[in-house]
Amino acid sequence: MVLLASLILGMGLPVTASYIVLIVLVGPALTQEFGIPLLIAHLVVFWYSQDSNVTPPVALAGFAGAAIAGSKPMETSFQAWKFAKGLYLIPLFMVFNPEIIMGGPVAVVIWTGFIALLALGAFAAALEGYLFTHMGLLSRLAIGGRLWRFSTLIS
Repeated sequence: MVLLASLILGMGLPVTASYIVLIVLVGPALTQEFGIPLLIAHLVVFWYSQDSNVTPPVALAGFAGAAIAGSKPMETSFQAWKFAKGLYLIPLFMVFNPEIIMGGPVAVVIWTGFIALLALGAFAAALEGYLFTHMGLLSRLAIGGRLWRFSTLIS
């Protein structure tokens, strides 16, 4: 729900306003109802509020990138929005593996980081349809399903 709220708020609010509204709306639910530590709850909301940088029509980062590249602003913003969807996985790793943020055994932190990189790579491959070669729909669904299955095993 935080993800959907950030997506909707990102369409009309800049980052700071999006963070403030999101933390007031969902911060208490994350900490009190779901038992997520306060620091991680704020980081999750902060991470998701950054979505307004690439969500059209606000998309300040997309418009700045388009100005630098000399491309069309809305097309650049839509591409940035599409590429940023893989970053939705990072807060999930923070929630289900709090040792990334709160500290833990070095081996566990390294393993979790490795798994996070593999998950981001699989998500990008499924989204783009390319991993070493063109992937058909069946391959994209298979890698997405494996990613989902593997993410449920580690959490």
